[in-house]
Amino acid sequence: MIAFHLSPFIVLIQLFATTGILLFYQERRSYFWPRLLVTLTCVIGLNFLWGFFPPELDTVAYALQFLLIVIGIAACFKLNFLSALFWGAAGLTIQHLGYSVMTLVGGVVPKLSYSLIIMIIVFTIVFISEYFLLTRKLGRDFELKENYVYLTIISLVAMFTTTFLNSYRMNFAEDKALITITSIYSIICSALSLALQLGLFEKTKMEQEVLVLEQIIANDRQHYDDSMQNMEMLNMYCHDLKYFLRRNADEVGSFQQQAEKFLSTFDAEIATYNHALDTILTEKSLYCANNDIQFTCMADGQLLEHMDTVDIYSLFGNLLSNAIEAVSSLENKERRMISLTLRRRNDFVHILIENYYDSQLDFHNGLPASTKEEAHLHGYGLKSVRYLVEKYHGNITISADDDIFRVNIMMPIFCHINT
Repeated sequence: MIAFHLSPFIVLIQLFATTGILLFYQERRSYFWPRLLVTLTCVIGLNFLWGFFPPELDTVAYALQFLLIVIGIAACFKLNFLSALFWGAAGLTIQHLGYSVMTLVGGVVPKLSYSLIIMIIVFTIVFISEYFLLTRKLGRDFELKENYVYLTIISLVAMFTTTFLNSYRMNFAEDKALITITSIYSIICSALSLALQLGLFEKTKMEQEVLVLEQIIANDRQHYDDSMQNMEMLNMYCHDLKYFLRRNADEVGSFQQQAEKFLSTFDAEIATYNHALDTILTEKSLYCANNDIQFTCMADGQLLEHMDTVDIYSLFGNLLSNAIEAVSSLENKERRMISLTLRRRNDFVHILIENYYDSQLDFHNGLPASTKEEAHLHGYGLKSVRYLVEKYHGNITISADDDIFRVNIMMPIFCHINT
């Protein structure tokens, strides 16, 4: 029979809301609104066909409704089908959690059973909590890996099992104890499924982050090779030009002193007895000298002999790049100062870098959150530093007090590398 069915429509609205809140920051496809309209038309059309499903197959009808929503997510947002399945499952779990809380209240207080006011109150709390506790922290650019699909399927099986249980218990609507027990069971299942999905999200996100960091270090390897060639070529040219100026002092005249002073800037190679460290420190000190930044350095490069050459270049390159970016934005040029110390403390290498800053910093997981737009695409510099420090069994502490930003690193001098 073709007719409008209220209960599935209410569930549809709840599910659309919980899923929509989760997807709030996801990147949309072109023609998003027409795509969304088509999705709504399909799922609402299914509602009018609900009467063709016998009551005992309600769960199948809800599964079909869920499948249409997942297809709609993949059509409306820049997500593959597996990722759309993940977000749809998370939305279903939250919707079911809210529904179970609502029926539990109705079981405890029969007068409030399926009350519109209770439903509005419960789901308003659910929606607000979902946005602030989940959506704002989950971010975007999530792609579910194929080998994790089974975990999402486990969550879906749990949800549809409880959906079937909820449908079946309607035959015993007068048994308040049964409603209370099954509601509590549904809440526990929903909470565990949500925890499983969030854990899956965090694990996948961390693996993606590690891949990005490894790519950054691979790029640093190429950058290091290029810098070595450029530095050697620059030193050779500086040496030849100085020799030319001295041999032709009469012709060059007063220009000789000015030219040699200029060349000494490029010939001021920092010597720490570690080739990779010398290269990056020289490179960064030249940049500082040409951009009104005072850079002071006391470093014993021999303490880093246990580290891979590219890791040294990447570690100090990211540390100094972060400091240079911070001081470059300072209007007061006298505060554009960076200090780097590398020394031995007992059996540890102690690295301390300090610089002034003037922005408001918020810390997340021990690292300052990026203040740039598209923050999810930035902030990998210090993440890369932490990744490398932990690779060598070290510890990093970052603080920002009295307008001074400090990065403290302690690494054991003798260690086996984490692989």
